[in-house]
Amino acid sequence: MDIFKCKYLKHENEEIIGFCLNQNCQNTTLYCYKCLNTTHSEHINDCIRFTEIIQIANESKQVYNQLRKQFKDISKRIENLFEQFQKKLDQEITTLENMTQQIKNQDYLTFKSQLHILKQFYSGEKKSYRQIQIIQLNNINNTIKNMLSGEIKLVPLNLQEAEKLLNEGAALKKLNKYQEAIECYDQVISINPKYYVAWNNKGTSLQNQKKYQDAIECFDKAITINPNYDVAWNNKGNALQNLNKYQQAIECYDKAISINKNYDVAWNNKGNLLSNLNKYQASIECFDKAIFINPKNDLAWNNKGNALQNLNIFQEAIECYDKAIFINPNNDLVWNNKGTSLINLNNYQEAIVCFDKAFSINPKNDNVWSNKGFALHNLKKYEDAIICYDKALSISITALRLQRKADSLFELDNKQEAKKTYQDALEKGSNHKNYIEKQLQKL
Repeated sequence: MDIFKCKYLKHENEEIIGFCLNQNCQNTTLYCYKCLNTTHSEHINDCIRFTEIIQIANESKQVYNQLRKQFKDISKRIENLFEQFQKKLDQEITTLENMTQQIKNQDYLTFKSQLHILKQFYSGEKKSYRQIQIIQLNNINNTIKNMLSGEIKLVPLNLQEAEKLLNEGAALKKLNKYQEAIECYDQVISINPKYYVAWNNKGTSLQNQKKYQDAIECFDKAITINPNYDVAWNNKGNALQNLNKYQQAIECYDKAISINKNYDVAWNNKGNLLSNLNKYQASIECFDKAIFINPKNDLAWNNKGNALQNLNIFQEAIECYDKAIFINPNNDLVWNNKGTSLINLNNYQEAIVCFDKAFSINPKNDNVWSNKGFALHNLKKYEDAIICYDKALSISITALRLQRKADSLFELDNKQEAKKTYQDALEKGSNHKNYIEKQLQKL
């Protein structure tokens, strides 16, 4: 029959001996002996004889039968778990209805014994947790949809190894070993190119290396695989913000929030961006959203404090910093920020206490040394102030620090050294040129 004869020129009418199973091959799948050295020469191993095709079909059938058995078992277990979860939800609803009645009946002792249930909802903890679970279930649902809509490809995946490598990458990232973490994520991706979490994690490590464009490419990969992955949208927003692409960044944060309206991290990051654009009132609204969702988000409390400080509302800023410190007392940046608000209220001694606390956490924070020097200068402790400025300058030289040091030298009547330091500040591009020139005239 003609169907079993080759159609290619120069070897037409040659007997067809098998099929090409290479997925990327654009030539006809039927081949003859001459085709092996021409049209299919680059993937001869994927050209299978008729006798072998039967064996491969039988092996595939065994795999599909095994898959069917596994899916049936999994679906039965999921069905049982859903039934249990439904019962649990019914019990919780009944308990909440009873608690409402207890309040009406003034049965406060019984109500108090169940107060922990309301505390979880009030803090947003349980609501956020349930929202994450719903997203995870939707991801499972989407995975099954993709399996139904497309051809199932039998790819050998070592999922256990991939998970292990993913965890290793996360551990290395925590140790700031970003390149080693990236190598782990690359191995995960080589095992499963559609593992969107690995693409996202690789992006965050690249971001930590300040390779923002490369990071965005990874986040885009994760989003292409799973468009509802709010974490990748948020991280892409961070990378775009670092590239000063503010409008695009806001769009990413908004997308993350539209997927998960209880994503406090995205609300906080959007607020940070708005603060950087000097839109402090709008940023505070974002921070308030983040705090409402997660009252224990210390970063949101700190950032709200920064926005209030920029609006010169110092006492409210301090209250926000105190909230952040109560949640996480080991953040040196918050202690420093509280100290600067206290300086603006002329509470220099209290500010120094905050700066000393920041030092105990991170002795290398140069901003803290500079700010403590400024507080000491205002207390007329000029020599101590200079020691602090020198500490800050040993880490990073800025025009403002040089000017502040010169001011303390000026007060000590160290004219020669003050003059030189003022001139250094001018060379560094000081924004207070008129002030410095007036000081130089006095010398």
